[in-house]
Amino acid sequence: MNKSERTKNYIVEVASPIFNKKGYAGTSISDVLAGTGLTKGSIYGNFKNKDELAVAVLEYNLSRSAKLIYSSINSKANACDRLIKFAESFRKYYDAIMNYGGCPVMNAAVDSDDGNPLIKKKVIKFIKLWKQSIEAIIKDGKKNNEFKSNSDAEGIAMLLVSIIEGSLMLSKATGEKKYIENAIDHIIELIDGLRAR
Repeated sequence: MNKSERTKNYIVEVASPIFNKKGYAGTSISDVLAGTGLTKGSIYGNFKNKDELAVAVLEYNLSRSAKLIYSSINSKANACDRLIKFAESFRKYYDAIMNYGGCPVMNAAVDSDDGNPLIKKKVIKFIKLWKQSIEAIIKDGKKNNEFKSNSDAEGIAMLLVSIIEGSLMLSKATGEKKYIENAIDHIIELIDGLRAR
């Protein structure tokens, strides 16, 4: 990695929690300059404008989140256990998520809803991929007789994403972990109820 690539990566890594906490619209280049200690020339030498930096930051934040949450699911062979491990990872990494400013998917989705179509498009793509990955686990589980054969993979995947994002939002807004804790407990109960017996 050359010096220019290292600088670009440094800017994105330092700017990522700033954008996640202050929002994509609310973060200024001055905020990024203060965080990185770099000059405007360094920022604009690597990104043509704030929007380009915002997209790079979003991609970094989404990739970071995916690695964090999905890192533990492959340790389980059974599809039901993999989904439970997936849900439990939000409990395990709750403090890290909140210290980072909350869920970057939710933050970017709310922030870009009416303001930045490129950010919105990236968020929608991530949510679709997230849903599809859960669907794939369920379909694989059905094929291996781990899930009940009448389990609605798409419906369950949409429900899990909705429950997780909604409970993270409530926990972030209230400062109370009980919303995500309760949601995870219900997700585990739901998945256990879908196991093929």
